[in-house]
Amino acid sequence: MSDVVDIHSHIYPEPYIDFLSARNAEPLIREDGGQQMFVIFPGESGRPMDATYWDIGKKLEYMDRSGIDRTVLSLGNPWLDPINGPESVPLARDLNDYFARLAKDTDGRITGMGCLPSSSVSDAVDAVDAIASRPELHGVVIGSRICGMALDDPALEPLWQAFNDTRVPVMLHPHYGLGLEQMEGYGHVLPLALSFTFETTTALARLALSGIFSRMPDLSIVGSHGGGALPFLAGRIDGCWRPDDVAQAISSSLPSGEMSRLYLDALVYHPRSLRTVADLVGTDHMAFGTDHPFAISDPAENLRAIRATFDGSAAEEVLNGTATRIFDL
Repeated sequence: MSDVVDIHSHIYPEPYIDFLSARNAEPLIREDGGQQMFVIFPGESGRPMDATYWDIGKKLEYMDRSGIDRTVLSLGNPWLDPINGPESVPLARDLNDYFARLAKDTDGRITGMGCLPSSSVSDAVDAVDAIASRPELHGVVIGSRICGMALDDPALEPLWQAFNDTRVPVMLHPHYGLGLEQMEGYGHVLPLALSFTFETTTALARLALSGIFSRMPDLSIVGSHGGGALPFLAGRIDGCWRPDDVAQAISSSLPSGEMSRLYLDALVYHPRSLRTVADLVGTDHMAFGTDHPFAISDPAENLRAIRATFDGSAAEEVLNGTATRIFDL
């Protein structure tokens, strides 16, 4: 049986827990009857946090129970997005030091991604260069905004150029949600299942429409949750782009062609969804993920779906080949 590499797993180190606990607006961590609660969306009660959110030993125990050989670990949302000032620079540096130590501390079973300060584009570019110089760090995790800007904002072009030049892979993960006002009534189901994935879909579609992959051929972007609805909607986006002079003036590249350059995780839980992702990007651009420590994590179901959908070398690519290649494991 092939090794399994998890590229979509999070942790909240102690300095970051302290940062979220000191906040008085969402996102934050608050105490409720002695239980820490992680509050992401406005007005919600939050989700309980236990040691699985911050204890690397618990992460290793989870990997052993789940049959996961290696993990590429990232800081959980909201990263440093809520910080507007220069104080995000030293916090990012401290967190990146933490993630750089993980490989040594876990005998290579866990490797870390870096994170970016949110103070300015130039600070973020400096952070990418610093991360690229550290072989212990294997990528960068970002949200759908960087320094408060949408990912296709022209002001972010120097940052994307830095990612392209250094070949540091980027993992895109949602946090803000789209259409949250329409997602009430069923606990966290609709915000997490729809708002998060629509956020990812929109962010990746904007990047594709901007023609960024044609401009920057060495850019590697990994979309979370199978790219949201993007694999299903790629044809419609092409159809809407063809007659649109404004969109074509921005990029002459067919959007689905740009999308095919994406890497997408296989965190979609079902063979039908896996086949749709593979139709867009190919199994050599797909990688296994779990979303641990969040309650949605179900590695057994994900592994069953992957092994039921793909055979031989295709399954190998999804379970470890793509991850090993793009994250230089």
